[in-house]
Amino acid sequence: MRRSLLVLCLLVAAAAYAQPTITQAEYFIGADPGEGFGTAITVPSADDSVNLAWTIATGSLSPNTYRVMVRVRTNAGLWGRPVPQFLVISPANQVARLVTQYEWSVDNGAFTLVDVADASTVNINQVISTASLAPGVLHRVNIRTTDNVGRTGQATDQFLVISGGAQIPRLVTQYEYAVDNAAPVVVDVADAPQVNLAQVIATGSLAAGQLHRVNFRVTDDLGRVSQFTDQFLTIVPPAQLSRNITQYEFWVDSDPPTLRDPVDAPAISINEVIASNSIPVGLHYLNVRTTDSQGQTGVAHRVPFIVMSPYAPSQARTITAAEFFVNVDPGPGNGVAIPLPVDGAWDEGQEDVGTVITNLPIGLHQVGIRVRDDLNRWSKAGLDSIIVGPLLVIRHAAGNSVVLDWQSGSGVTQFKIYRAATSNGTYALIDSTTGYTYTDAGIIATQAREFYRVTFETNSFSAFHLPDLEATKE
Repeated sequence: MRRSLLVLCLLVAAAAYAQPTITQAEYFIGADPGEGFGTAITVPSADDSVNLAWTIATGSLSPNTYRVMVRVRTNAGLWGRPVPQFLVISPANQVARLVTQYEWSVDNGAFTLVDVADASTVNINQVISTASLAPGVLHRVNIRTTDNVGRTGQATDQFLVISGGAQIPRLVTQYEYAVDNAAPVVVDVADAPQVNLAQVIATGSLAAGQLHRVNFRVTDDLGRVSQFTDQFLTIVPPAQLSRNITQYEFWVDSDPPTLRDPVDAPAISINEVIASNSIPVGLHYLNVRTTDSQGQTGVAHRVPFIVMSPYAPSQARTITAAEFFVNVDPGPGNGVAIPLPVDGAWDEGQEDVGTVITNLPIGLHQVGIRVRDDLNRWSKAGLDSIIVGPLLVIRHAAGNSVVLDWQSGSGVTQFKIYRAATSNGTYALIDSTTGYTYTDAGIIATQAREFYRVTFETNSFSAFHLPDLEATKE
């Protein structure tokens, strides 16, 4: 499927000041030695962009991955922020490695581990649950792999947008503009889904011959205020001749610029179709800048855009297996298999199954269940908790007393005894004990019939877990 981005009617005025040039560059590995104290990189010639090709001595570096920080200095004497690059020092004799597993996470959450068939390259095909993700927000998906010597690679980014439900159109009720970070000026407009932000700005107090930044933002009928968007304004001195735009160039992210030669004019309309087949899915930036008839090049105007994945309808999947675990998750495919469904076959999208779990010790337990589809993909585990209580024995002791006895597992330090006049009545707490027996003295003389319950409290899940599958098979 061909994907393209159409940029319509972007008016760009020629800049009236000199573009800064890069005159110096340096790099460092490890701690920052300070601006100007890194290892120098040769700058072939001062320009607004230069090719920083250089050689790093690696004789003192052991085989590993290193972060190389690079920064540049302009002709204004200002150092930029360090930009990270990565350097991998390989052993002298390379051995082919296999990918054994990969992990993914959403919005810097915990990583989910996926075991794959060992291979030099693998197809990462993963279904991500989006129920807990906010709609209408750009989410970051991180993916990293591990090889057969246990080395885990760096996480690579993908982007995911969750579409919302039925959207209600919003109206713009006002907009604001500010010049050079001054206080915003509020302009009331007729409420509409779209408004024309035409505005006359007083320039008497603005310096001539300089580039000024104009910020715009809008407010909708729910009172929500958008982010500022930037425009640029150049104040021309009275005696200065008008300039024409002679060419413009555009590029995506850090790609090389593409040059266009339009008809010379004070203002031009940039209408450009950009093929996005070669652009990865995710968030990108389109940059546009112009050059005037005096050879002055303006600053780049930057616009974000998102390349979306081609839509393909999903196919219905069927369940081919199911498993469960208690307290400890052994990982997909390593749980206890659940017997066949009621109809005797795993062949539907929903199956009626049941299993009996026995020999659980007394305490609070967590039970998980997951299913596998016909593409051999395991679902996330559905979790629930259960409490296994003590087995209570009630017997008549000598006289008019009733004796309660029970058994318990480890980790329970206190039991509570409740009593009611009927089986479905209100059970009142009559006592508590740390032992495994309790005597309700003289109760038979006062009550014809009584019902009892013994409960316990615990603040953590039981440490019990099911035996390994291999041990079970033996």
